[in-house]
Amino acid sequence: MQYKIKDIGDDGLVLNVPLTADWLAASCPDAEIKPGRSGLRLRGVLQRSGAARDADILLRGDIRGSVEAPCSRCLEPARIDLNVPVVITYVERETGDPEEADDPDVVYFDSDSIDIAPEVRDEILLAVPLSPLCIESCPGLCPVCGGNRNVTACDCAPPREAEDLKQNVFAKLKLS
Repeated sequence: MQYKIKDIGDDGLVLNVPLTADWLAASCPDAEIKPGRSGLRLRGVLQRSGAARDADILLRGDIRGSVEAPCSRCLEPARIDLNVPVVITYVERETGDPEEADDPDVVYFDSDSIDIAPEVRDEILLAVPLSPLCIESCPGLCPVCGGNRNVTACDCAPPREAEDLKQNVFAKLKLS
């Protein structure tokens, strides 16, 4: 998602970019997310934030659609709807200023183009919950037989070692 600075006119450069499964897999390899049925799209505008040709570049837009990730309880696909506003300022790096790299509020660029992909990726990753759920009341997988409790009721007794562990913990507290 690189854009040449010279292509950003006075009215800005309109963006309507689909965020595909291939892009998500390459940009977020450890996240195990993919676009949902409604897809995922970045819509916005790249604009110069001043009158000069060397002005800062401002990206305003939003990321809308849905992604699917494994449910943290049953591992079935969990749909996550996204409507993420995106506002990012890109500033041309001035060589010799060591404090530039330490400013977390600004993204610097050195060439005649900017790459918006890292910031778009970060916005998506921040919007996806750490423990997505297929439904709020998901009972998850049975720890004994491994069956999905959303599909079939499970009559398995709790694992014996879990009960033993509870008793041991309380026994240690009783002796103290």
